[in-house]
Amino acid sequence: MEHGPENVSILRSRWNILARLLHGAGRCNRLQCRKIAIMPTFLRKSEGFHLKRNRFVIALGLLAMTGAVLQGCGGKDNGNGASSPSASPSASASGSAPAESSQTPQEENVTLKVWGDLGNQAVLEEPFKKINAAFAAKYPNIKLEYDFAQNDQSLNVALQANELPDLFWVQGDKTAKMGEMVKNGFLMDLTSYNLDMSRYSESEKTYCTVDGKIYCSLPSFFDTNVVYYNKDLYEKNGIQAPTTWDEFVQGLETLKAAGITPITLAGKSEWDRAWPIFAFAPAFSNTALKAAQAGQGKLTDPTVAETLQAFRDFVDKGYFGKDYLAQDYAAAQFAFTNGKAAAIIDGTWSNATYVDSGMNLGRFSIPNKEGKKVVQSSYSNFMTYAVSAKTAHPDQAVKYIEFLNSLEAQQILEDAVGLVPTLKDITPKDEGVKELAVFDEAGVNIYSVLTALSSQESNTADVFMKDVIPKLMTSAITGAEGAEILDKAATYPAQ
Repeated sequence: MEHGPENVSILRSRWNILARLLHGAGRCNRLQCRKIAIMPTFLRKSEGFHLKRNRFVIALGLLAMTGAVLQGCGGKDNGNGASSPSASPSASASGSAPAESSQTPQEENVTLKVWGDLGNQAVLEEPFKKINAAFAAKYPNIKLEYDFAQNDQSLNVALQANELPDLFWVQGDKTAKMGEMVKNGFLMDLTSYNLDMSRYSESEKTYCTVDGKIYCSLPSFFDTNVVYYNKDLYEKNGIQAPTTWDEFVQGLETLKAAGITPITLAGKSEWDRAWPIFAFAPAFSNTALKAAQAGQGKLTDPTVAETLQAFRDFVDKGYFGKDYLAQDYAAAQFAFTNGKAAAIIDGTWSNATYVDSGMNLGRFSIPNKEGKKVVQSSYSNFMTYAVSAKTAHPDQAVKYIEFLNSLEAQQILEDAVGLVPTLKDITPKDEGVKELAVFDEAGVNIYSVLTALSSQESNTADVFMKDVIPKLMTSAITGAEGAEILDKAATYPAQ
């Protein structure tokens, strides 16, 4: 025959038959024979490679390969560890085949690419170094390439290109994003791995569930928004942590009169400028928001308008200072920690940042008019990671999920960051963490409510973040007008 591709096909067929015969005869274990069945380099060349014309060359090559295979596979029999009668002692003692055969697929050295939360890198970098080091000590065969590379933009680009890392963080049922990724086949279903969820409540399991299946590591910490305040400035101006809404406002008036910015605001940052409303919403309109989400009420409820109007009132009265519109999150935090502003409304996830500043730090949840502290409830996504459906190493990726679910990893994060634990066996970092947990009731998360009232035609949560809040912040609309905008954007469940 003149051309080589036909010869290559013949030899490939004979090579695969040889591998199957050897495995059936017990001359190599499954892993070795799988490797044998892979064509040698010279058989995997692209088209255009030509063999010698003489068929004898093919037969001779096959015969030589057979001999090499028999010698390389002779160290073990069907996997029971006994020596084969035809085994070569020298190969058994010094060859590499026995070492390979003792390595199970689970022990194979692999590398997992993991994306961390870029927006919270300052808070998470040190604890995740320790978490990942502890994981590496437990699973030395699994290397982690952990990069703080994920934000909304990078995730969307990866989704569009279908090039997700092996693992990345998700927000569970707090937003519609995880459900959308599941629907489009981007996430691996973890249900069949039977993760140990005995330490978790049903609501924590629900966070990770889509259509009855588990898709991420479970949450173990509670997020909410509180007022972080400078105790020295409060005491100097005769102000104490408020017990009612009116006391809260009176304290802000006192600070403003003293020439101190009462609350610093990152008006330039879409999410961080929303924290005051996130904190006001459960205090003012918890019942109304629950009713709207259930289809038993509407967002035009007066208490919803009152929530939005309170935010505009803070703008109009100058409680956020003069430069809030141009201020980003870092600048707002700096204004607070260097004493130019008396307080900042921020998440419990930022507790460590303010503790590390060395200031005399206090914390309180915003009370309503009756003095009840109803706070936004939300699970922390600092340790809730999903696995890409395209990962080449699903079993090893699940090992990382299991480790994030462990008390060992959770305590590392708690000791570093000081979050509010939801699991009883996690020891709070200090008294400051206990202060974060002083409230009367865990209320709704307004963003989650608006997400639930969204549809493919209208994303109510986006309307809230991108339209209503900017207009309130610039006094372009009233609270009642903002509630009307949200009502028109909402899709209420049928009753």
